[in-house]
Amino acid sequence: MATTTVEIPTRDGNTLAAYLELPDTAPTSWAVFAHCFACSAKSPAATRISRRLAQHGFGVLRFDFAGLGGSEGDFKDTTFHTNRTNLQDAISWLGKNHGQPELLIGHSLGGAAALATAGSVEGLKAVVSIAAPYEPGHVTKLFADDIQTIRDNGESDVKIGGKTVTISQDFLDDICGTPQKQRIENLPVPVLVMHSPIDELVDIHNAQGIYRAAPMPKSFIALDDADHLLTKRGHAAYAADVIATWASRYIEIPEDEDNEIDHPTDGVTAIMEDASDFATTIATSTHSFILDEPTSVPGAKDLGPNPFDMMLAGLAGCTSMTMRMYARRKGFELGDTRVNVTVDTKPGNTTFTRTITFADHLDDAQREKLLTIADKCPVHKAMEAHVEIDTIAD
Repeated sequence: MATTTVEIPTRDGNTLAAYLELPDTAPTSWAVFAHCFACSAKSPAATRISRRLAQHGFGVLRFDFAGLGGSEGDFKDTTFHTNRTNLQDAISWLGKNHGQPELLIGHSLGGAAALATAGSVEGLKAVVSIAAPYEPGHVTKLFADDIQTIRDNGESDVKIGGKTVTISQDFLDDICGTPQKQRIENLPVPVLVMHSPIDELVDIHNAQGIYRAAPMPKSFIALDDADHLLTKRGHAAYAADVIATWASRYIEIPEDEDNEIDHPTDGVTAIMEDASDFATTIATSTHSFILDEPTSVPGAKDLGPNPFDMMLAGLAGCTSMTMRMYARRKGFELGDTRVNVTVDTKPGNTTFTRTITFADHLDDAQREKLLTIADKCPVHKAMEAHVEIDTIAD
């Protein structure tokens, strides 16, 4: 699996920080994950559920709402409406650059946003709410003591989940005036409601309200002893496994045998299917991953690193591993090491520049020896040696 960092432009002029979780083979379906209130796309639930779904073959986009995480914008300028437009812009970006999402997932207030947005997403097959409030205005209970100050001053700093954010009067007015019940009643796709009976922030009655309002087909799964944020790793994994199984009833996902990879006993095999454009599955004897070209190349979807970057990665990775082996053999701690490889290509000559950043505790003698050892890594030796490539037709 691979995580790719991307940037999503929005209609408001802000750029959203986002992360694309990709399976080892071409995604069988695409999904978007909306994170919890005042959290980020790096929250445990967002990260773990997205990555677990990637293990099930989904390509999953998770992003930071404006004013949070790595996204541009000021949180105090956001409302439930802007959350919805951020989600719509993320969905649009995914559809234009990779594939139209068939699954929409939201956690907490992100779940409310997903339910409110699902009716307008072309090609959507299913929506999932996790620990979501029935009415978005429920989140005001998190800062109930500050509401009067917000109304008096137009805004106020409040503490939510250990972090301080600014809540505006516009946010209050918008979130308390959202016609959520009608949106849920008119959902055009199947809905899965997931909630913990012991949720300490958004109680289980919210799940009951969502389930009652939603039309058939609909399903409910209790997350048993999970907390609101699904902080325990096992809870997120369980939720993702259930989502993948449930969604398979509504999303046309190829059977596992259709995606089996023929791993070679020797060398590396590149498998390019006609329908995948440039995306190429690379299979070794024990692993598989995807290479692709950037979206600047017509037809490419940037599902993985490009072949030249992978060559640089081989040199960088081999260098760090060779130095680690040497340090262990000599009995000293290498510590954290960073190897950066760049390339300058000119007619008839290619120069690779390798920059190694060592841990502070290493002395000058150790660093000098490690630089010498770096030149002995097998990939380095192969790249410097006389190389011949024989190509034959099978």
